[in-house]
Formats: sequence, C-alpha cells, structure tokens
Amino acid sequence: MTHLFAYRPAVIAMMTLALSACGMFTASAPPPPCPDVSVLGDAAILTKFIEGRGRDLTDVLYEARLVDAAGACDYNVKKETGEGTLAVEMAVSMEMARGPANRDGKALVHYFVAVTGKNQEVLNKQDFAGTVEFTGNRSQLRWTDEPVYLSIPLKKGQAGSDFRIYVGYDLNQEELEFNRKQASGTRR
Repeated sequence: MTHLFAYRPAVIAMMTLALSACGMFTASAPPPPCPDVSVLGDAAILTKFIEGRGRDLTDVLYEARLVDAAGACDYNVKKETGEGTLAVEMAVSMEMARGPANRDGKALVHYFVAVTGKNQEVLNKQDFAGTVEFTGNRSQLRWTDEPVYLSIPLKKGQAGSDFRIYVGYDLNQEELEFNRKQASGTRR
C-alpha cells in the first residue's frame, strides 16, 4: 500500500493539470444536424403470403414491421469552398413474426432507404435485402440488419436539415393495397 501512496501527490498534480486543461476548451456551437429519418406509413409493414394461394391467416409466411432506423452522421466539409459530404451510418430494425405457412423458418425481407431534398425530390435510393431466421420454435423476434452507409453531397450552405431519409419495405402493388386495406379496417 505504501507503494501506491508514494505516487499520490504526482497523480493529484497530473489530474489537476488535466482538469484545468479542460477549461481551455470552451463549448462551441452545437454540431450541424443530421437529416430527419422517417419510416413510410404505407411501407412500414409487410405481410408475405405463399405464392398463388389464398390470403387468409394460414397463408402467411411472415409479417414484418419496421420499428427503428437510427444512426449518426459526420460532416466532411472543406472550409475554403463550404462543399463536401455528409456521411450517414444507420441501422434498420424490424419486428418479425413467423406465419403458419412458413415451413423453413426463414424470411427474406427487402427494404429501401431513400434520401430526398428540400422539395421532396428523390436524390438517392438504395435497396437492401436480408434473410431472417427463426431458430428453434421462435415465432417472433426483433432483427437489425447490418449498418447502412449513405454519402450525401453537400453544396455550400447545406446541412443535414436540408435532407430527409425515408425507410420502407419494397412492396409490390398487391402488398401495398393489403396494407392500405388493413389500415382502413376493411378486409378483402
């Protein structure tokens, strides 16, 4: 124990110096904002049925609901020109339920991530796919795909608030109509 106490004055002096150095750094302006991220209402849910069969509960392979799309961003802007890029890294999470018609315990999900500008014009859209496995007797799970990386070009004066990121399932027309009927409370 005497060995530890022998260095105590030196440690206290170093900690005091380190803490006083923190005072030299003043709080600067908050970092520029990241783009807002939204899950598209009509494309937030996917009910996948067996091909060519009916559309009742016994024909469901799986149901999926997008529940989160969160991440962070990093600005890389040249001071001379005010132009650069905004790098966005995000993780997309979904809740999954295995349907009665799902015999192999797998679900192949397709979703997209789109970046829009101030006038809602689509600047970039990327498609992603992942295979979800229901191991054992699991019938429900929460799954997060590998991170999604986006690079948004910035013009002078632009910030993350000038863009919006949308996430949704890549639905065909029948799946989209099914979602809309479910949302309105009508059935086929």
